Amino acid sequence: MYKQMPHPCEVLLRQWQGRRELANYYWTVLLRLSPDAPDALRRREELSEKIFAARLCLIHADDQLQSCYQEYGGGSSYR
Repeated sequence: MYKQMPHPCEVLLRQWQGRRELANYYWTVLLRLSPDAPDALRRREELSEKIFAARLCLIHADDQLQSCYQEYGGGSSYR
């Protein structure tokens, strides 16, 4: 029985998706944070830092994924 090999970029695609979900999660939490919540300012700053870090990781993963698709083909229909 022949088993189809996964695309070489599949792992990078999953990493990209996970990082995108994490960035979206932090953004959603920040949007839902009530200004009247206890320690709202501290939590807003903490979430902003997490969003910044998550976006940097997402950009890095995006660059790696684009490079992989350029090398191996297969298009870039992950967005």
